[in-house]
Amino acid sequence: MITLKKIKTLKPRVQLRKCAGQAYLASKGETFESEYILGLKDIALSLDFVSDKEYFEKAFLELAAGNLKRGEDIYYKSLAILGEEVADWDIIDSDNKLDNSIRKVMPRYLLLDRIRSPYNIGAIFRSAESFGIKHIYLYECGDVNSPRAIRTSRGAIDVVEHSIINSLDEVKGPFFALELGGKDIKEFSFPAEGTCILGSEESGVSPECLELAKSSLGKVEIPLHGAKGSINVSVAAGILMYSWDQFPFPLS
Repeated sequence: MITLKKIKTLKPRVQLRKCAGQAYLASKGETFESEYILGLKDIALSLDFVSDKEYFEKAFLELAAGNLKRGEDIYYKSLAILGEEVADWDIIDSDNKLDNSIRKVMPRYLLLDRIRSPYNIGAIFRSAESFGIKHIYLYECGDVNSPRAIRTSRGAIDVVEHSIINSLDEVKGPFFALELGGKDIKEFSFPAEGTCILGSEESGVSPECLELAKSSLGKVEIPLHGAKGSINVSVAAGILMYSWDQFPFPLS
């Protein structure tokens, strides 16, 4: 939880972002003391550019009294005042980067095996940030720091721990690979902690990484029903992370 004192040190627009972001978290079940919610109200009302202060005062008071729906109302009202779209709304810190302090991570890792496209790399990072992936290993991949990867990740490359590796010995196990011919993803027993291997756009998982998976937890497959026979690796990664996320493992 970001303190009221910290919020007050930020730029005015970021102050409103933070107040609205905390109100939104409250609407989703995050527990805050009523005094904290009332402090957010005071900060929001102190901002000169905030219109309809009467609305904000009432909404924050109702949120503090336990009407969680008002947290969403504050969130969307703030979006309108800031002139921002929902898709552009991220919870950011004082350096205008994604706020890593609120991110919940699990002991889950991705090994990107020779993925070349910076767009795919950036998209995988973006999904990994949302699904609480702890670390991404890049093995003979394209440039994670290229402008295209950074732009596609929408700030996630700055947040998700990652490393460029030269040896598979640096990667934490157990291992499993997302690859054709594996066990149906609906039946696969995901590990509480482990590394999923995602292969290159053209040739899939490399033989050496497949051996790593076969000697551990094996392969998992997303069943497909179309003539194409494959889907983009970043799309497949998103499906994989969502499926893995359905298992109720404790957050760290």
